[in-house]
Amino acid sequence: MSIIVIDNQRVHYEVFGRGRPVVFLHGWLGSWRYWYTSMEVVSRHFRTYSFDFWGFGESRTNEMPTIQGYSNQVIRFLDAMGIERAALVGHSMGGMVAMKTAIEHPERITRVATVGAPINGDSLSWMLKLVDRPFFAEFFARRPWLRRSLFRFFFGDSLDPEVDEVLEDSTKSTADTIRAAIHSMWRTDLTPMLDKLRVPALVVHGARDDIVNPNQLQLFTHVTMAQVVRMEQSRHFPFVDEADRFHEILLGFLKQPDLIMSSSKADTKPSPTTVPPPAEPPAPPASERASPINGNEPALSPRPAPRSPVPPRMP
Repeated sequence: MSIIVIDNQRVHYEVFGRGRPVVFLHGWLGSWRYWYTSMEVVSRHFRTYSFDFWGFGESRTNEMPTIQGYSNQVIRFLDAMGIERAALVGHSMGGMVAMKTAIEHPERITRVATVGAPINGDSLSWMLKLVDRPFFAEFFARRPWLRRSLFRFFFGDSLDPEVDEVLEDSTKSTADTIRAAIHSMWRTDLTPMLDKLRVPALVVHGARDDIVNPNQLQLFTHVTMAQVVRMEQSRHFPFVDEADRFHEILLGFLKQPDLIMSSSKADTKPSPTTVPPPAEPPAPPASERASPINGNEPALSPRPAPRSPVPPRMP
């Protein structure tokens, strides 16, 4: 387990692999843990990060969460880790946060992938909207077995050994946190902001999603920077339901050349020039691998005394 303090609040995070940075953002009731398998896959080519949003998992807070607050947390996390620019991958609530952050901070985000994200908060299922009422939030929070059952329903029939720890993390947030997060999601609508998107986007949704309406894909019909993928056999967790296909699509997207952005925040339109993807020679010796963490260097660069790659680990 790794801990940093941001704005006087503890944030739990994990890091796997080496290369250009990719940050994974979890959804409501979740934690970094349910991205574990995806982080392992992606860390073969990139340096992957994930952290617990304030109020979820092991990250503590004294404030009520909002989508804007979580977007600020993403930027503060990048600052704290010394990362100038990174790709974001967000699921559900984390996808809403990722898209908002990419639109508002194109100078910090190279590309964004959302999975089952409520771009318009009204797309949430009635079951989640009930939690916006104090009675149901308190009832839900005081019954850990109910949270585990609900998250198990969300997560599907996965046999991944990480599921038990994911379910345990789902019980750690308070009634105030889970209600405030739903309240903010429900009342957030990013649709009017989509025409301001200036970085490449991958928008993935399960066709059988019963938590967030798959009609969210239609919102990107005229968004030129977005690639839309509908996964016919998936529900709310495509990276669990169709893991191999999802990871193939995600890696293909992440490996594309990044756009060069203006260094001035006042001019955030992408330049037509692109940065070539890092070379990937077959099985390079460990002594020739570099370990950039700020996303500004090629993935391969000989160094006098390089460190060996750090394998994925469990907290």
